[in-house]
Amino acid sequence: MLKPGEFSRTVPRFPAAPPSSFFLIAQSLRIILLVLLSGSACARPCAPQSEVALWAEENAEIVGGDIAISACPSWFSGYRAGLSYYANGKYLYKGIIGSARLQFGERLSPFAGLGVLVGSAEKENEASADGLDNNGNGLVDEFGENKTVNRISAFLYPEVGVALYTDALGITLSARRYYGSEFSGNVIFSVGISLPFD
Repeated sequence: MLKPGEFSRTVPRFPAAPPSSFFLIAQSLRIILLVLLSGSACARPCAPQSEVALWAEENAEIVGGDIAISACPSWFSGYRAGLSYYANGKYLYKGIIGSARLQFGERLSPFAGLGVLVGSAEKENEASADGLDNNGNGLVDEFGENKTVNRISAFLYPEVGVALYTDALGITLSARRYYGSEFSGNVIFSVGISLPFD
């Protein structure tokens, strides 16, 4: 009970208003951003890998394989370079392959990238009437004589895939679409196994 001339020093308490949905969304985004930034700061790039990959078109008209080295110097980028051998029923191809990828994650890494394959395309042509001894047996223009024709071959390909890296090995599944002179627009499916160098 207040005496005459006294004032209350207590401030009346009102129930707190519930936070607005905008405030909750903003706080949630802030927490998610902090978690992602802290995770990427602590992430270690995957170790360089030696990789063997086998690939084929869906109907197996084009088949081949790569021997490559892959690395991801940061949690969002990856690189791959190596040698490639493949055939499509007409030509035998051999060349150098390389790609750059944007990826997300260290252990499980979905990626999208762009690559190039440059090399030679080798083909056996019938040569029984060209006036040359193509097989070096001393006979000119014999029946069934063939000659090897080589040409420069180049392909550009976008790719998408996912890689799983463990301490022991890596597994990569991907799909590429090749654009080049010998064939173009073909979708190639690939599976690769890689081992870290260290």
